[in-house]
Parts: sequence; structure tokens; C-alpha cells
Amino acid sequence: MLRRFPIRASILLLAAAGWACGDTGDASDASSFRHTSFRVRGPVDAALDADTGWVAGVAEAVPVRADEPFRLRFEVEADDDAPAPVSFGLEARRNGGPWERVLARNHPYPDEISSPRVSVVSTGAYEDRAPTTDLLPRSPLPFVPGAGVVLDSATGPWSGAGSQGEWEWPLVIRRFADGAVTNDDGDVFEFRMVDREGRPVGGPPATVLLRVPPGLLGGTFVETPGRLGPWSSVTGALYFPMEPAETYNVLMMVRSIDGGITWQEMDGENRPATGDLEGFAGALRDGRIHMLHQADSVFYHAFATAEDPEGPDRWVVRDELVAVPSDPPSQTATVEVRSDGSVVAVYGDSLGLRLRIRNPSGEWGEERVLSADDGALLTGVQSVLADDDVVHLAYAAHDGTAREVRHRTLHPDGSLSPATTLADGVASRLEDDAGALAPLVHLAGSNTVVIVYRLADGRLWARRVAGDGSGLPTAPAQVTDRAVVQNAVDSDQVGADAVADGETVHVVFIDDETRSLYRATSEGLGRWSDPALLVDGVNAQWIRGARIEKSDGTIVYGFVVDAGSDGGSGMNRYAEMLLTGR
Repeated sequence: MLRRFPIRASILLLAAAGWACGDTGDASDASSFRHTSFRVRGPVDAALDADTGWVAGVAEAVPVRADEPFRLRFEVEADDDAPAPVSFGLEARRNGGPWERVLARNHPYPDEISSPRVSVVSTGAYEDRAPTTDLLPRSPLPFVPGAGVVLDSATGPWSGAGSQGEWEWPLVIRRFADGAVTNDDGDVFEFRMVDREGRPVGGPPATVLLRVPPGLLGGTFVETPGRLGPWSSVTGALYFPMEPAETYNVLMMVRSIDGGITWQEMDGENRPATGDLEGFAGALRDGRIHMLHQADSVFYHAFATAEDPEGPDRWVVRDELVAVPSDPPSQTATVEVRSDGSVVAVYGDSLGLRLRIRNPSGEWGEERVLSADDGALLTGVQSVLADDDVVHLAYAAHDGTAREVRHRTLHPDGSLSPATTLADGVASRLEDDAGALAPLVHLAGSNTVVIVYRLADGRLWARRVAGDGSGLPTAPAQVTDRAVVQNAVDSDQVGADAVADGETVHVVFIDDETRSLYRATSEGLGRWSDPALLVDGVNAQWIRGARIEKSDGTIVYGFVVDAGSDGGSGMNRYAEMLLTGR
């Protein structure tokens, strides 16, 4: 499991190298160097001195896309008496604000140091400090090669008095960054080079215009096997919980009011204080999103959506302590909200699962331990609410050498059914294979629960149980013969999601070999369609979605997918799959 670092401010690593820090003043304090030209290159993997990939400017500001690396190339002239040798750094400012040093922080994974608004990143197109050729044509002075920079906050030394050189920087501007700060569509970023003493290179800075691509959430996926939404209000607003950055892992609720095209954080000034979202799940009921959050302790949060009668788009419960269990072996949390408003929370500890219920008045009842008669460790729990407030629980049971999938029901009177074994041969590795289950699905028409699980060979299977908990489960049915990714990046979950539309079950999963998205559909007992390609070449690592009814009557599966962050940030995107309707 990747180590999660605590929240921290960006730490300048330039001090040890003797670099000045802070605001460097305006161009009147310029050194003996000046910008004479700049160009922005779109493909970050283009050859250093290729005359290709240049992005055209719009009103002197070149458009770049949030969370997509680009390259910035400067032409710089030196006076005849310019000091030598000299090395350069880079500064940026947003919307005319203060100039700040641009640090070297990779993307999408920032090496667990910091995730600033903008940073120098890596590129495989050239080696760090590879010499440049005279590519930009403006300056007539003799050319002394500058360098291409790779994941470094400073260039190498340059001796070019009375001449010109060129430097190229691979950069990224993030949608969300440390501090949960936001860069928005239309923001203007200016860049300038500075010398070792922090004096700005003269001449106009390079100016870029930030564009946020449609559907981009950015940020970091919450690490969980549980449901995350996106949840839809009756007004059509969509809500999704996430973290702003891997290095600043606080809980945000982002909202879209245009069908997932654009997203903004809601009530950020009042977000929960507890970070480290290792186990997490949510449920929507009567205009509120109820969330269970297992970090060092277990917490309950609630967020009011657009139709909440007491006021929309705000945190109404934050950091309410549920329990302080010992650390579970995997990320474990699930939550259901019953018709009377009571909240059923199931979470993990080092020995198994625990259950606690919050009554409609907001009081938590006694904690109950869900143990196994054979001493197996219980983990990886999923849940769903069926008719008459019956809560179905499915989880993995590990005896030290193998794992089973087991199922039981919690009834409104507090009684728990005996555990039923649904499958064995799930896996043997406690850490990596804990998340054997996709989210459970309830078919309202038949009051049936569908349980989708992954076996050790990677294939998905499904069984059905009666919503009231009576009778025997149906025979296992193979969902796909393709291997599905497991624990792709520190998520303790199978890379699959499941949703119901009427009596039809849709399973969307991540192919283990290609990391493309596929879907399989079941319209009847034991019958599953052949998997069909949904999205190719996305390098998917997490996926969670929900059934969403749009204003024109169309029913879609709206989902958020992590398209290759490797545990970092900036790769979360929203998309839709048509289920029924026009």
C-alpha cells in the first residue's frame, strides 16, 4: 500500500542550492537578461528541438488544458556585460497575483512531496539539461545553447554574455492543488525566468490561458471499495466526494449543474477536518448524502444537496465520531440509510467487522461485532438496502490460506441472519485481494439483490438472493471470462462497478491486461451478455458510478473514472453510458 503523507505546505528545496525565494519585484529590477520570444508546445513528448506541436495563441494568451502537461520554451538574450556563468529558475503568477517560484513536482503522481498549482514535471522526450538548438527565430544575436529542463527547479550554468539561448520547461497547471485551492477555466498564468539571485529576466512574460476540459474533475479518487456516487438531486445536480490532491487529502464535495461538464467544490470553507480517506462509502436519502469515513477512527459526515429543505449545498454533519477501532487489514466501510432516517454503519477492525446504528434523533447505538464461527477474519464489506429496510451485507472471510464470499441480512428489528457462503477461491493475499466484491445491486421490481464478486483468477461471477433474506441463493453465473484488475492503485477493491436499471443489471469493469473499460449486462437470471468495449485506452484504475435520470427522460450510467493517476491526482473524469431512453 502506498504511504499517505500528512497535509503539508509546499517545501522549497531551492534554499539548499542558494536560491532566493519570494516575490522578486517587477521588470524594473530585471537582471542583464531579457525574454525576446516564447512558444508553447502541446505534446509533452515531442523532441526537444523539433519545430512541431506549437500551440497558437488567442489574444496573446496561449490556451493550455488543466492537468495536461505542456512545454514552454523561452528565447533569452544576454547583455554584453551579463554575469557568467548563470543559472535560471522559473516563476509564475495567476490572474495578476504575486509571483511564486515554480517547483519541480511530477504529475500525476507528485512523489508525495507537494502538489502546487503549477509545477515543473518530467518528460521522456529528452534528458535533463540536454542542449538546445536555435529554434525560435526572433533574436539575431549569436546562439549559445541553453537547455531542456526535466523535473528540476533550476537550469544548469550558462555562459552567454552578448548572445542568446533557449530553455524549455515541461509544466502542468492543476485543477485542484494543495490547500484545496482551485484553478478555474479562464485563469491567466504568466511565466518568467529569474536568475540565481531571484532577479526577473526582463521583457514580457509568457502568458497562457487555462482551459478546463469538459468532464474533468481532477483531484484524487477516494480510496475505497464503497459507493461514491455521483449522486443526482431532483434538480439534476450531480455530487461526488473526492480529495484535492494526494498530498492534501481532505474531503471535498464537488458539484456539477450542467450534466457533468464542469465541477466546483461546494461549501469548502466548512468541509470536514478529518483527512486520510482510506475507507469510505456514501448513500443518498431525502436530499442528503450520508458518508461513513474510516481513517484512524471512524467518522460520519452528511451533506445537503440542492433539494434539502433546510438549505442546499452545505455540510450539515462533520467529523461526528462513530468508533475508534483497531486498524483493519484493508479499506473497509459501508453505509445505508433506512426509511426512518436511521443510519446503518459497518466498518472494520484488526479482527473483523463492526456495526453501529444511528437513530433518527442522531444518537449512536451500541457497537456490535460481526464475527465468524470458524474464526475467519471478515473484511471488504459491501451493502445494499432492499425492501422493508432489510440491509444486505456481503464480505470476504479469510482463514489465513483462502478466502470466501459470505452474505447475511440485517433486519429492522436488529436481528442478523446466519452467514451463507456464496463462493470460495476468491484469493489468498489478505492485503491486495481484500476487495473481492463490487457494490451490491437491488432490483426493486423483484426485490432481489445481486452480488458480483471476483475470483482469484480475475473473473467476475454473480449470485442473486431474495430481498427479504429468505430462500437459497441462485446458482453462480459467470459475468465475464476476462480478468478484471484488482487493487490497481492502493484501493483494496476489484476494478468493477454494478448498477441496476429496472430489472437489468449493468457491470462496468476494468480489463486487467489493457486497462480499458468494458460492460456486461444481465436481463435475467444467470444470463449475461458478452463483454462489450466501453472506453478504450483509458488506463483506468478506479471507477464508481450511478444510475442517473436526465431532464429529457434519458437514463444513463454516470461514472467517474481515474484515467491513470497511479495514486496521484488530476486524472478523474466524468462520462456517461446510455442505459435507456433517447
